[in-house]
Amino acid sequence: MATTIQVSEKTRQMLEMVKRAAGTKTLDEALQRILEEKTNVPASMFGRLKGKLKPFTRKERREMWRD
Repeated sequence: MATTIQVSEKTRQMLEMVKRAAGTKTLDEALQRILEEKTNVPASMFGRLKGKLKPFTRKERREMWRD
């Protein structure tokens, strides 16, 4: 779903510069690139905890099903 936002002409020009420098196709992609760099949030959280969690024990599984 697309949303329209209002930015100043200076901001639009700066985004265009980022777009060209980053090799992105759209201003949206340029904004996403900036936000990912500044917030350190990965593009996808899918599989982020892989290998960091141990399997549930039998006791934990029984407690989950009991609730």
